[in-house]
Amino acid sequence: MPMYKLTPTFPPNFEVHPKIACYPVGSYHNPSFGGVGPSDAVQVESDPRKALEHKQLSLIEQLKAQTEELKKLLVSLGEAGKAERSAQKPAEKAPKEPEKSAGAASSAPGVPGAPAKLDKDAKKEARKAAKAEAVKKLASGEAPPQKSAKKTVNSTPWTVQDDRKTWETNLTLTVNLPTSLVAYEPQEQLKNATLTVRDVDLPWARALAKVGASRGVSFEGEVKNQTKEKKSSLKVVKGPAPSLQLEKTTVKSLQTIWKLLGSSLGLFSRRPQQVLSASHQAIWLGKAEQILAGSCDQSFVTREASQFLARFDSLSSQWEVCVADIVFRSLLNLGEHLPNNVELWAKKIDALIV
Repeated sequence: MPMYKLTPTFPPNFEVHPKIACYPVGSYHNPSFGGVGPSDAVQVESDPRKALEHKQLSLIEQLKAQTEELKKLLVSLGEAGKAERSAQKPAEKAPKEPEKSAGAASSAPGVPGAPAKLDKDAKKEARKAAKAEAVKKLASGEAPPQKSAKKTVNSTPWTVQDDRKTWETNLTLTVNLPTSLVAYEPQEQLKNATLTVRDVDLPWARALAKVGASRGVSFEGEVKNQTKEKKSSLKVVKGPAPSLQLEKTTVKSLQTIWKLLGSSLGLFSRRPQQVLSASHQAIWLGKAEQILAGSCDQSFVTREASQFLARFDSLSSQWEVCVADIVFRSLLNLGEHLPNNVELWAKKIDALIV
């Protein structure tokens, strides 16, 4: 006997009708409510497959009908072709008779076959005679005749040189060579030149002034040096934008300014022998200009320089230090953490420029 009795709150035939908030949804379990039953739901799920099967069957029937039509068309075309050929046969038989007679005449003994054989024999004998003459000339030491004028044209071959060879001595093992500043000659002379710099440009201007002290290029104004033999002078002034004024010409590109100053200091050359060095320097001078303009990440470029210096001794791909090395070195701070290759390279340049 149970301890207590629980009476149901709702009658057993009570149906719960939820409140319609937006729109009525048919019950999946109660078909009488107007919804779809389980069997109908299964049928709906299988309808796409059946529709696909029906489409495939109809497509097969269409292909069969199309192949039958194509066969009929081919048969009709074949019959038409046969009719045309049968109509052309009697017209072709008439002109063939003179050809047979001509063939019979050619097969007649005596005339046409003999001259052809004689010509072939004469050609063979001429070839043998030409070969014998060529062998005699080669045995006697005479130069053989040239066959055509096109083959006699002497084309200068391309010479491939190692890009790590020095341009003076062509040495490839540069690890034991002491680091030195390159000295391209002749140095370009600057006449009435005025260099306008910003505060950011003073480090590389001072570094170039130190090189100019030993190369005879005098710096005056904001950046000064002392030269023993004054070959050319450069006046340095401050301004809002960097520029180099040479008489009536004004240069505003930093990369071009560095190249011109490098040419006057003997650190840059446009000669064909130094085209590889000039190309590499142009790349690194362009990156240095982007760093000064603030459009490039200096740490990323420094890592690129470390990869480059792992193969080469300088940024010019040569073992001598050029203008690109001096300019790029002026942008770095040895107090910061630098890659190993860049740090060793920077210390070598600092030892040269005192």
